[in-house]
Amino acid sequence: MANKTYTIAGTSNLNGVTKVRFANDLSSRVSTLVNKGHEQIRMIGLPYAMTKTEACRYMYDSDHFQTAECLEAIETWVVNNGDTREFIKSDADAEPKITRTYVKEEFEPDF
Repeated sequence: MANKTYTIAGTSNLNGVTKVRFANDLSSRVSTLVNKGHEQIRMIGLPYAMTKTEACRYMYDSDHFQTAECLEAIETWVVNNGDTREFIKSDADAEPKITRTYVKEEFEPDF
């Protein structure tokens, strides 16, 4: 897994599909998304440079992404690309705990 870090993260919708986006420059990323026809662009600055999985965990707790589409996009990214062991949602009154853990299905072909 790559250790590249990002300072901007968010979601955007293209043709009815919401996906997670990462960047280090807000203005150029937003203008690229707009030029390609993306809608419902939600981007936030991260408190420090984060990996993609850390950024997803941060966004999952953020008030800006508490819509069904955004939460589903974040969960989907983590399941398909992230480290689910790091995907932790914390409750202010409780110890952090894993709220969603997915196992990617692996299979061997018969041939």
